[in-house]
Amino acid sequence: MAIYRIADLNIDIQNKYPHITRQCAAYLAPEETVADLTIAIPEEEIDRALELQPQFTRGYHESICVYRHLCIAMLHHGAFLMHAAVVKYGGCAYAFSAQSGTGKSTHISLWRRYFGEGVTVINGDKPILRKTDEGFIAYGTPWCGKEGWNENDSAPLKAICFLERSKENYIRRLDSREAVERIFHQLLRPKNAAEMDITVSLTDALLRTVPIYVLGCDISREAAELSFRTLTAKE
Repeated sequence: MAIYRIADLNIDIQNKYPHITRQCAAYLAPEETVADLTIAIPEEEIDRALELQPQFTRGYHESICVYRHLCIAMLHHGAFLMHAAVVKYGGCAYAFSAQSGTGKSTHISLWRRYFGEGVTVINGDKPILRKTDEGFIAYGTPWCGKEGWNENDSAPLKAICFLERSKENYIRRLDSREAVERIFHQLLRPKNAAEMDITVSLTDALLRTVPIYVLGCDISREAAELSFRTLTAKE
């Protein structure tokens, strides 16, 4: 058991299995840190998860349960999970989201290949977005997808881009109706009504402050340059 610093919150994770200890090592807080949140998963919840996916270990299932509970608890601190990959460039964060198999990881790899060492991946799949007085901040987390892309880092979120396959490359900014339809498919939606209200409120704030785009693209340098120019352009 230890306290970890995630999204500027101190999380006391009372894990029973070593999977989380290894997974979260880069986020370990100093020993004297006081916890903001405590997460402990009962064995019965791990049992239920194991019945559905017996091919994974108890430690893996404990980790997934911890993150689900953590994301729900973070709603009360103005933060939520969005399924996306977040890159950092020039001190700013840019989020890419897409349906599985669309090429999100490939597009991120193109940014890293063509735009130099200034591009880092804060998180490859499950970042935390947190509302602050200065805007939304994107945070890395130890939960990051199969590529293992994550950094214990954060940056102001400047744009979100949804990817879809296309023979021709194009990008356009979404209006609020289109944006909310796409975003809600990528959020963890709580069953509790009050927590769902918080999710809706945070999403509304996100739509009002962060530009949302859709990029139709192939796997090419041209596609990467189009999103790079658009998302990083100074307003």
